[in-house]
Amino acid sequence: MYICTQQTTPAYLRCALGVVIYFIALLKLKIYTKPPLTYQEQLDKLIERGLTVEYPDKALHLLENLSYYRLSGYLYPMLAEPKDSHKFKKDSTFENAFKIYCFDRELKQLLAGEIEKIEVSFRAKITYVLSHKYDAFWYTYERLFKSLDTHRKSLDSTYSMVNESTEDFAIKFRKNYVNTYLPSWMALEIVTFTHLSKLYSNLVDSSAKTEIAKFYGVNTPILENWLMIITYTRNICAHHSRFWNRRLSYKLSKFKKEPIYDWVDMNGVTKNSSYAYICIVKYLIDRVNPKNTFKDKILGLFEKYSNIDIHKGMSFPEGWKEQPLWKLDSTK
Repeated sequence: MYICTQQTTPAYLRCALGVVIYFIALLKLKIYTKPPLTYQEQLDKLIERGLTVEYPDKALHLLENLSYYRLSGYLYPMLAEPKDSHKFKKDSTFENAFKIYCFDRELKQLLAGEIEKIEVSFRAKITYVLSHKYDAFWYTYERLFKSLDTHRKSLDSTYSMVNESTEDFAIKFRKNYVNTYLPSWMALEIVTFTHLSKLYSNLVDSSAKTEIAKFYGVNTPILENWLMIITYTRNICAHHSRFWNRRLSYKLSKFKKEPIYDWVDMNGVTKNSSYAYICIVKYLIDRVNPKNTFKDKILGLFEKYSNIDIHKGMSFPEGWKEQPLWKLDSTK
């Protein structure tokens, strides 16, 4: 390995070594040979591994309509150590796993509803600020963006989405105007939230970005980080992936300057946990809709599913309801 890091090593030898290493890695991999199981075989396997199934007919119905693989994410925490023994802990039940699945589904529905409001607000704010500072077609100007390559890809993507759009306003505009692009207040209603988040991050105009970020009570780097997290959370909700009891892909950035409004003490809190993400939604929805009932809905969900361990499964810290962000009564 050392000799191949030297500049004197011929290129063909470095290449050959790379091929050897690649095939050694392949030798350690296995070929997947597991056959598909019938619903009854899936249920029998779970029972054989020690899972209590009180209502077999209902369990078969759920396996048929939800799939074994989707439910396995909610069954996994019930496995005894070592996990690869595939034996369930004592008193583990199929019914409890389904309750956790239902909790996760309802939590994602709640988050999706609040994120929609945040998304609509951000679309409106970025359009308003940049259109008034420049003009209706600001998003097409190369000079306003840091990476020209990213901007060109963004513009191509916008063009495709707009031209494929069946929205009445897009069809009407294409029939009546010669412009290649729609004005921003139309175009940015069509692009995805991920697209919009990247558009904001790529902007050169720091004063415009600061104005937008200030509206949401944070600085620009934090808003960029939070937009990435919000779009990621939105996608989890939209694609019905598991949100409960997992380490999520993006971590909250550290604050160089504390948020303007009530926040939480993140010391000791996992920065890519469900709790951290939910706090972001709460903070932003308080800016967008100050009289929201998000806190009440979260508390109601936790009360409905009292079997859920929100501390272990979602990293909610002890005393979280006394944190400034959550202590604030958003209904007044």
